[in-house]
Amino acid sequence: MRAWVQEALGGAMVLKEVPEPVPGPGEAVMEVEAVGLNFADHLVRLGGYLTRVRPPFIPGMEAVGRVGDGRYAALVPHGALAERMAVPEEALLPLPEGLSPEEAAAFPVSYLTAYLALKGAGARPGEWVLVQAAAGALGTAAVQVAKALGLRVLGAVSRAEKLPLVQALGADGVATYEALPERVREVGGVDLVLEVRGKVVEESLGFLRPKGRLVYIGAAEGEVAPIHPLGLMRKNLAVLGFWLAPLLRERPLLEEALAFLLPRVGKGIRPVVGAVFPFAEAEAAFQALLDRGHMGKIVVRL
Repeated sequence: MRAWVQEALGGAMVLKEVPEPVPGPGEAVMEVEAVGLNFADHLVRLGGYLTRVRPPFIPGMEAVGRVGDGRYAALVPHGALAERMAVPEEALLPLPEGLSPEEAAAFPVSYLTAYLALKGAGARPGEWVLVQAAAGALGTAAVQVAKALGLRVLGAVSRAEKLPLVQALGADGVATYEALPERVREVGGVDLVLEVRGKVVEESLGFLRPKGRLVYIGAAEGEVAPIHPLGLMRKNLAVLGFWLAPLLRERPLLEEALAFLLPRVGKGIRPVVGAVFPFAEAEAAFQALLDRGHMGKIVVRL
């Protein structure tokens, strides 16, 4: 079978023939239909993610495909960019009905992250949440999930042409990054920030009302700015780190998230698919992910 192989950290992937997967105890073979790309996949390829993978390896942590007669999503540390892969049965997730493979590939990581991050931060109906990078894969999910939870949403984007999408998803307010400070002042500050940019964390903390919470999900802009504790003390602020991978092993938490999300797909929640690339162009898909001009999820289709 064909798979994309990362032979050296920081280098290009190579499309090559590899052995067929052999499932071990408690595993099943998935016929991969689509792969959702995440910024974390890029970091894994560089060797800069929270977990390190030694090359050679097959990148990709979010796949949708057939297992027997059913279609499932699979969230794995790596291995998704292949025609088939062996998946622990406990890693298989049910999917909403009526989604295309591309939409299904845009669902698991982004929507589980949005729900669990907001719930973990104690989000309450009526609170204001600032969603950074609101037109991206996680951002579009977070806007929709936050609205479903009864929050008021301020969506921030890098470019003005992305504003209509965020408005259409139900955001109560939108702004480019340049206009964001003024827009935050207009609403009187926010109670929650979903921080994915990284380098503007001090500015984000300044947007919070007293007793506000910032959830640090990532640093997609490549810089990790320091946080000054005295600034937290002045307004009794809280900073929470979020990483989805270990939470997937907490079955009751996962089932709670799916019980909330699955019935709402098509009824206020719909995965936003950006560019779709054929399997042979997976490297170009990664470049699109890094160019930051896209909206929604970048998907590789087999």
